[in-house]
Amino acid sequence: MMVKLPDTIRFIERDWLAANHVMFRDTDAATLVDTGYGKFNHVTLEKVGEVLSDWGDLPLERIINTHIHSDHIGGNAALQRAHPGCSITIPLDEQPALVNWDASDQMLSYADQEAERFAWDAVIAAGETVSLGGEAWEAIATPGHDMGSLVLYSPKLRVLISADALWENGFGFVVPRAIDPRPLAAQRATFKRLAELDVALVIPGHGPMFTDFSGALKHASDKLEAFAADDMRIVRNVVKGMFIYSLMWREQMLLADLPNYVNRIGVHRDYNAQFFKMSDEAFADWLVAEALRAGKARVDGGRLIAL
Repeated sequence: MMVKLPDTIRFIERDWLAANHVMFRDTDAATLVDTGYGKFNHVTLEKVGEVLSDWGDLPLERIINTHIHSDHIGGNAALQRAHPGCSITIPLDEQPALVNWDASDQMLSYADQEAERFAWDAVIAAGETVSLGGEAWEAIATPGHDMGSLVLYSPKLRVLISADALWENGFGFVVPRAIDPRPLAAQRATFKRLAELDVALVIPGHGPMFTDFSGALKHASDKLEAFAADDMRIVRNVVKGMFIYSLMWREQMLLADLPNYVNRIGVHRDYNAQFFKMSDEAFADWLVAEALRAGKARVDGGRLIAL
C-alpha cells in the first residue's frame, strides 16, 4: 500500500532523460529539489508552474540539487530566470566541479550532454538538517554514482529522497575501477548507510515512488556486486548508457556520422582506446547493435532513431 505524502509535498515524476522533481510548500514560498534536463525545460517550467498555481501562486524561493549531473541541474538557470530571486543550493562537495565547469567527471560534453551554467547561492553539507514543507530533512552523503551527491531523509515521515543513489530497480552508473577505484567502493558504503534508515517510502531520481525499500536495496546491492566481479561489465554499462541517453535527447543520429561521433565524444573515444580497442567503425557498430538489442532504437533510412 502506497504511503501518502503530506499536502506540503508534491512529487513530479519525469523519465530517464529528466530527473524527477520534489516540491515543498512552506508558509510563504516553495522549494524544488532537482530540475531535470535542459532540453526539456519547457516541460519542467510547466509542471513546476502548475504546482505553484495549485498552491495559490506561491513563489519559488529555492532550488536544491542532490548532485550535479545534467539531468538534475539542467533547469536551474531557466527556473531562476522565470522566478527572479530563486536561490540555488548545491551539495558542499560539488563546488569544485562546478567551479571547474565541464570537466570530464561532470559528464557533460565529455559524454555528449548539455547543461547551462548557473550560479549557486548556498551549499548544504552531509549531516545538516534542512526544513522543507514544515518537516526536518537530514542531508546524507551518498557517494558512488556521483562522489559529491546527497540524499534527503525525513525520520518523522520515514521518506527518503534517494536521487540516483537508489532506484526501484537499480541505481545510477558507477565508473570502472580501472578508471577510478573509489566510486564502486563508495557506492557499496552508500548502500550500507542507507540500510540503517527506517524508510516507508522512497522518492527516487528516476521512476515511480516505491515502498519496498529493503527489496530495492538488496537488488541494487546484488547488481553492484555483479559489477564488482567484472569491470568490463561496468565499462559496457557506462558507454551503452551514455550512448542511448545521447540518442534519446538528440532523437536521431546519422549512421554514417557515428564513427566520427565516437572519436569526438570523450567517453567513447577514451573507453574504446582503453578497453575495447576497436576501430571507430567497429565500436560505433557495436553501440548501435546494443541500442537495438535494448529496444531503445530502430534504423530507418540511414538514421538511428530513438524509441
